[in-house]
Amino acid sequence: MIPSVEVTTRAVRAEDGATAEVRLHRRPGDPSAPVLVCLPAMGTRAAAYTALADALAGAGFQVAVGELRGQGTSSVRVRRGVRYGYHEMVAYDYPALFRAVEAAFAGAPRYLLGHSLGGQLGVLYLSQEPHMAAGAVLVGAPSCHYRGWPFPQSVGMLAAFQLAAAFSAVYGYFPGRRIGILGNDSAQVLRDMATQVRTGRYQVPSSAVDFEAALAKLDLPVLAVAVKGDAMAPPGGVRGLAGKLTGARVTHWELALGDGVRGSRHYAWIRDSAALVERVRAFVDGA
Repeated sequence: MIPSVEVTTRAVRAEDGATAEVRLHRRPGDPSAPVLVCLPAMGTRAAAYTALADALAGAGFQVAVGELRGQGTSSVRVRRGVRYGYHEMVAYDYPALFRAVEAAFAGAPRYLLGHSLGGQLGVLYLSQEPHMAAGAVLVGAPSCHYRGWPFPQSVGMLAAFQLAAAFSAVYGYFPGRRIGILGNDSAQVLRDMATQVRTGRYQVPSSAVDFEAALAKLDLPVLAVAVKGDAMAPPGGVRGLAGKLTGARVTHWELALGDGVRGSRHYAWIRDSAALVERVRAFVDGA
């Protein structure tokens, strides 16, 4: 544990009764220090971001690490018959989390730090409640429209997600851990993502919100980070999401990882975060 940083957990209850833990890294001696609200990638537990949270706390930030529905400490367990998608996370989970963080860090400015799907859903949420954050950092967070990938990967992306959504609908959920791709998730999450892969638009069933129009009106400073060599969030995809934020003040930055980094670049930056933390510090200080 980093000296002068107090780490606790708190249960967050969404309006529909779902619960999850948020891990809070406080600075008792500097309670007004900016708070980064970290949201994970699809199928990824919040615990995977512990090293990143420690690094951010070491750079003077306060940190809240949330959990996506169906992952980690979430009370919602992925199995047949359990249905949730983008709507439940954007309309219930994100508002409950941000309100819990607001109460825990009263008076401190809050910034979204969303990774991949966590960033996509984060800007969908902030398009509805922009006052809940002073800015957003989107790391490897693409629009999943297949045209954001170079050919022929774009065709493979389109086909793979339509197939995954169809398979999940029949199987009852997406068994990502069994097949070694992402993690387990609801069939509706796969359907929502497949729709966005195909159309390029955030069309969320059960929601009357026109998210495309709302994203265009979002007026916040945004740091859009593309990780060099990240095949799961290529520059075209990252720019695709940032390009929807026409009312925001977007800064683009490419994060280059060290040559010795192992594993997928989409996740390796979580452990090799020194350069990112320095850039986030500059972004927040200049926001």
